[in-house]
Order: sequence, then C-alpha cells, then structure tokens
Amino acid sequence: MTTLSKGQKVDLIGPLGNGFALPPLPSSANSILIGGGVGIASLYPLAEALKGGKLFVFIGGKTQNDILGVEDFRELHSNILIATEDGSLGVRGTVVDLFLSERKRFERNEKYHVYACGPVPMLKALAETVKSKNFICQVSLEARMGCGFGACWGCVVKTKHPEIPYQRVCQDGPVFLLQDIVWG
Repeated sequence: MTTLSKGQKVDLIGPLGNGFALPPLPSSANSILIGGGVGIASLYPLAEALKGGKLFVFIGGKTQNDILGVEDFRELHSNILIATEDGSLGVRGTVVDLFLSERKRFERNEKYHVYACGPVPMLKALAETVKSKNFICQVSLEARMGCGFGACWGCVVKTKHPEIPYQRVCQDGPVFLLQDIVWG
C-alpha cells in the first residue's frame, strides 16, 4: 500500500469478521476498556463510540515506552489507570493485576461492559479473574492469519460451543465473548 499513488484504485475484500457489540442505545452504560501493548490502539474508536457513560481505561505494557494513547483517552474524559511490568509508569505489574486491584469498585449491582484487546496471555489471565455476572466481557483476539478471509483455517480458536468448537478469528471474530473461548 505504501507504493500506491494518490487516487490509484485498489481491489480488496473487507472488512471481514465481527467487531465489538455496543450496549443498547441510548446508553450511558458503564464500560471498562483493558488494553495491553498495541492492543490499546484498537480500543480508542470503541471509546469514542461509548462516550456518555462512565468509561474506565486500563492501559498496560512492559515499560513506559509501550504505553499508548493516554492523551487521546483523556480527551474523552476517561478514567485512566496505567500499569507497567517494570514500574516505570503507573503501578508495577500487569494490566490484569491493576484491574484486579481495582475490581472491588466495579462489583456493585451495576453491570459493566468490559472490552479487552492484547496478547493472549493477558486475555487468558483476564478470563481467570472475570467471573462476576456484573461483567459482560468481550475480547478482540490477535492471531496470525494466512488468508484473512476464512479459507485456510490458520487462525482458529477453540470455543465452548459444542456445535462449532473451532472458530476462525478472521471471519467469526476477531471479537468473542470472553467466556466462550477455551483458554487451555
């Protein structure tokens, strides 16, 4: 794409797959975004769509150099919490550790829509901690994709659906309900 000229036509197929499901409108829903590394970048357009309700953004990375989008989320009047594994910015630990330390504030009788994107180990750790019925949790999976439109089955993920135990991240996802994934 970098070699194309302005106005040059391209042939492409897309977008494919399924994105995050927003709360029913009109909504002033409580939302929590949890992003690890570059996964936080994909959550910004979602944050824009969720304006109007309480928005908590948990951002994590290995070092402060891995923390993205803080100013962008501030412009949306989000409550931002940051964790770095080396402690160079925010609290020391993973973004899931930070979410766990703050979770009590969300365990009232209110429902929270949780949206997460990041590396698989982060999402797996989140799955082990988010058990409350107060959390409706969707995750966007990162996967290597051979073809990108479902033909090669190179990006499958195992799910708890007995009728469809394997689903393609590129076409059936990349967004799934957290509890539907077999994290093995």
